[in-house]
Amino acid sequence: MKVLALDVSTKTGWAVFDNSDGMPLVEKLTKHGLIKNPQKVGEYGKYPWSYLNACEAMAQQLLLLAQTEKPDVIVIEETNGCSKSRYTQKVLEFLHCCLLDRLAVYMTVTPVYYINSSEWRKTLGLVLSKEDKKNNKKLKVAKKLAEATGKKLNRVELGVRGITNKKHVAVRYVNETYGLNFLVRDNDIADAICLGTAYIKGCRTCDGK
Repeated sequence: MKVLALDVSTKTGWAVFDNSDGMPLVEKLTKHGLIKNPQKVGEYGKYPWSYLNACEAMAQQLLLLAQTEKPDVIVIEETNGCSKSRYTQKVLEFLHCCLLDRLAVYMTVTPVYYINSSEWRKTLGLVLSKEDKKNNKKLKVAKKLAEATGKKLNRVELGVRGITNKKHVAVRYVNETYGLNFLVRDNDIADAICLGTAYIKGCRTCDGK
């Protein structure tokens, strides 16, 4: 069985899990990567067509990936609630529509499932550790003190690191599970890997309700 997991956005992380060698599919990560358009959305023509053109370009790249890998299942992260930017949300929804439109025409027999980010995180147990929460709290207090006193915040001197969020936790899980060396900037790929791993572990999929 081969699973293709996609964290669809203007920078789409993807991951392939393949147990064609007969071994259990769990943690059989074989490929991963990131797909980006060569231009910014606004460079694809005049609005609103720039959005449609940019999304169609991304959807075409993702279709080619799917056609090349020939997965038995495609898993996509569900879109979350409205973004702070309506145009960010618009391009994201356009992307999903364009991709599904192509898959419906060219990958008709391949099942497509959507999974909420909250579900795959829950399945994998991805939460901030006590140490993460302690560090975040200490950093928050230190920032307030620095603002009040006008002094520059020295994290090394205070023994604190930067804020730890969901992206950090996902990257940490991927590194520990698959022996990778991802940085936070690789979070799009890490999310795709986590998404695929959670699906294989039986994560609940979306039903559109």
